Amino acid sequence: MAMAAAPQAMHVAVAVDKPVAERPMAPPLIAEAKDMGPPVRIISFDLPIKSHPINSRFGTRRLAGEPGARHHAGIDIAAPTGTPVLATSEGVVTAVGYDRAGYGRYVEVRHPNGLRSFYAHMSAVDVQTGAEVAAGQVVGKVGSTGYSTGPHLHFEIRRGGARLNPANYLGREFAVRIPGDRARG
Repeated sequence: MAMAAAPQAMHVAVAVDKPVAERPMAPPLIAEAKDMGPPVRIISFDLPIKSHPINSRFGTRRLAGEPGARHHAGIDIAAPTGTPVLATSEGVVTAVGYDRAGYGRYVEVRHPNGLRSFYAHMSAVDVQTGAEVAAGQVVGKVGSTGYSTGPHLHFEIRRGGARLNPANYLGREFAVRIPGDRARG
């Protein structure tokens, strides 16, 4: 038995013009470019040698053969002679030299956040003063030059004349303002 389809009602919509003046109008948005100063970007500080132990920390220590304890102004990372030493962050090489009585062969890098990293006792230096270095770029090789008890990298973080505990800076990120066209990423 067939069933008849139910009739469907049809509705027709009719557009009616209403005056637009009844609706409030928002003023147009105008974007203005303002000078916000130099762009900001992030840099980080990483260990200059990966996968090797820190065998001497920042602070007071006593070395065998020395009469008493004295301040150690950085960290020592034990590694075989010739192990690549990496720039902890991007920057400009401010010093390369040799200190016979203390640091041996060394490199210092100034970073955009005002800190300087210092790498010492190296067997070789792979950069020159004034060179720009990228984070992770090889700056030299581990050695045992200067006053050293064996192959290792002596690593410092400096600000002005102060030597700071590297543990407070390694693994951290810093927002820095880069003037002009030197802004990257």
